[in-house]
Amino acid sequence: MLKVLTRRDATNPLFDQMFRARAIVLRDRLGWSLNVVDGMEIDYYDTQADPIYLVTLDDCGFSTGSLRLLRANGQCMLDNEFRDFFDPPVEIQSPLAWECTRFCVHPTVPPGAAHAVAVELLAGLCDLALRSRIDRIVGVYDAAMSRVYRRIGWSPVVLARSRAEVGHLYAGRWMVSPQVSHDLQQRVRKAQLARGDALSNRPVPDDRPALGGLTP
Repeated sequence: MLKVLTRRDATNPLFDQMFRARAIVLRDRLGWSLNVVDGMEIDYYDTQADPIYLVTLDDCGFSTGSLRLLRANGQCMLDNEFRDFFDPPVEIQSPLAWECTRFCVHPTVPPGAAHAVAVELLAGLCDLALRSRIDRIVGVYDAAMSRVYRRIGWSPVVLARSRAEVGHLYAGRWMVSPQVSHDLQQRVRKAQLARGDALSNRPVPDDRPALGGLTP
């Protein structure tokens, strides 16, 4: 199941789950240098921009994965935080583009179900973009994610490679089309069959209820 959220939904407990998951996955596991307060990773774009969030849910209504979308209007991370990663900087300003950031499968998801969640997130992203008349998604990703996107079936066009001292990062563009959306929906069905009951039968962690009950 998929849920679309905006800042107008700020009281929804899914926000707490998402921000806490981002802190665990992106800072604690991947080692990103991010500001975490009270166990939640929240940045400027969450509080001052107009983001759209896409969240996947399990059968109990708890979040399993999430991503954030920003209009590519000159005030997104590729224009600011990531600008100096690339030489020359990547210019992406377009009313037909979204920047995708903070993509993560949440830590409560067992390894056997992680692929299905990632496929569902990207399929939902493509479908939402189509319905919103967006024809491309842009973003920065680690080189290690290239094979993940290939496996899912939606690989980006490489726009630029980061400077060596930054790491093995790429700026990419994912094209949106009805055919891509159809293919991803097919992969969602296959991934859900392949995962069996990994999500619905997994034990609920002891701290799971607290994730839905805390507020920023």
